[in-house]
Amino acid sequence: MPNLSRTQLIGGTALAVLLVAYLSTLQTIPNGAEHYYMIDVGETQIVLNTWGTLHATGYPLYVMTGNLLVILLRGLGIPAVTAPALVSLLWGLAALVLFYVLANHLTRRPWLSAGIVVLLGLTRTVWIHQDIAEIYTFGLFLLALLLALALWKRPVHGRIYWLALVGGIGVFHHRALLMAAPALLFAVWPELAARDSVTKSWLAVVRRIVISLLIGLLGFLPYLYLPLRATAGAKWVYGQPGTWAGFWDQFMGREAERFIGAPDSLAGLVANLNTVNTVLLTDLTLPGLLLGILGLLLALWNPSRRRMAVAFLLNGGVAYAFHVLLYTDIMSALILPVLVSVAFGWLFLGEIVLTSPLPNLRFSRPSPNGEGKTNAASRGEVGGRAEARPYTLSVSLILVALLFGAALWGQNQPFIHDLTTNPTGLDTIALVGNAPPGATVMLAWGPRYFAASFAHDVAGELSNIHLVDHRADFPAILQTGILLTPEYTFYNQPVSWWEAKLGTPVYLHTAAPDLVQIPTQPETATDLPDGISVLDESVTCTESRIILRVAWATKDRPAQDWSVFVHLLDSSGNVIAQGDQSAPVYGWRPLATWIAGEVVRDMYIIPRAAGSPLLRYGLYHQLPSGEFVNEIERELAVGCNVS
Repeated sequence: MPNLSRTQLIGGTALAVLLVAYLSTLQTIPNGAEHYYMIDVGETQIVLNTWGTLHATGYPLYVMTGNLLVILLRGLGIPAVTAPALVSLLWGLAALVLFYVLANHLTRRPWLSAGIVVLLGLTRTVWIHQDIAEIYTFGLFLLALLLALALWKRPVHGRIYWLALVGGIGVFHHRALLMAAPALLFAVWPELAARDSVTKSWLAVVRRIVISLLIGLLGFLPYLYLPLRATAGAKWVYGQPGTWAGFWDQFMGREAERFIGAPDSLAGLVANLNTVNTVLLTDLTLPGLLLGILGLLLALWNPSRRRMAVAFLLNGGVAYAFHVLLYTDIMSALILPVLVSVAFGWLFLGEIVLTSPLPNLRFSRPSPNGEGKTNAASRGEVGGRAEARPYTLSVSLILVALLFGAALWGQNQPFIHDLTTNPTGLDTIALVGNAPPGATVMLAWGPRYFAASFAHDVAGELSNIHLVDHRADFPAILQTGILLTPEYTFYNQPVSWWEAKLGTPVYLHTAAPDLVQIPTQPETATDLPDGISVLDESVTCTESRIILRVAWATKDRPAQDWSVFVHLLDSSGNVIAQGDQSAPVYGWRPLATWIAGEVVRDMYIIPRAAGSPLLRYGLYHQLPSGEFVNEIERELAVGCNVS
């Protein structure tokens, strides 16, 4: 019991250190970041609060357990936006506890085991997934459980069948866990392939394998969740799992098929190799990677460690080979097994450093019969165990681990903090909130859409507008209301894309700050003066911005494109802020696209500043000589408190 208590105390200390790191970067806002770590986080934030379904392959067991945990956490007062990240943290901490228990079981060195787990927990891919709403810590927990079951040195009753059950759950959760199969099979092969002790028949082996396969198929049962939620009309259902074809598309993960397969050229293979290696080197550093591999290779020479070393080499090596040779995008589910294997390589290397006999201590003592005899010290053994390295080596090992941990903290904490506090999600929610009541806002499927949908579907905000993604039926929307999209949308879905979707020309104008309306009929006016004129203008202010509204009009189709200047002036006429654009409507309505008699409504945003009573705006162009010529120039009093 004293040893157990000491082991628990050391493990608890390691987890406390990691918890400090993780809580410093835990995501507590709707995600909007677009880094590959973060792409699906906003979707998961919604699904775990609504009993919805995720993108293919659906991950139903993760969703069901995640929703239950979110309900419990919200019952404890945790905000809806924070609870999904805490689900990841709980699974991740459980995985690290299992790795600590396994490492200590294999080496009986709790301090060494705790140090290795802390270093593993501070690697970037492990750390980030502790702090965001993602599926990967659940998979890491299943991997830890599988490795513990397979490598536990003492007999485990029904080990093969427990592995089959957990393995089936794991593979149906995420197919990448198949990469662990060779390591697990190697670890338990003598037990799996043991013939009947009496008859020496292979029937026992066949029966064991068949039963294991049937048990593994139980992992499929959670997939019934997908059609059940679809037929129940859940608020957030991905795809069409309520249909047979849609269900199998989800289950097979056909959307990811474009990433599966060998690179199509040697250059593609090299690029894939570089991409995967870059992620691993960022996670582990080059010295860390090499030392981990060295530890696994050296462990092969120790008969008591050989089975474990081979298992970890297979665990990381198969995942790495598949990632480089057969998967052309970064997948954290394939990176994590490599990190785990390297970490256990550190464990074995540390054990070697601490326990190898000292070659320079060779002395004899006379035996009772007068012959020289080498004593236990000369063999580097005390009490039948290898003598520990000198105290200075132990201290050196601790210092190296501390320096490595500090380097990982310094490299990863600011990076992860920037991702989890990225304000893009909040900015998107505020942007959509500018839409007129009853409008439909299109945000392309992705992090920004997820952020606005979280506000709409979970937080109860944005209730006066409708949200759709880029796959919506836009002609039907325009039959009943107005359609808006953020101005940045046109970088990926340009005007030609909208015209193809709607089957007609579009006549863009600005409906709200940073939001562009997409009508299929132009606004027109009659009795316009020659050239381009201003039908209407006004200035309003928010706490931080000045908004200029202008209604441009043209009697005839403009012969050339002009740009827009908007200058905020101080009392002496000096320009102190500006909101110039290459063309009206955030640059997306060049004058050459206007038609005769059209009215183009626009807005220009500039920051507020003290002592700025006047706006000057208009249209200009640049001569071949480089000189700027103002074609229209107007001044307008700000008319609001700008102090």
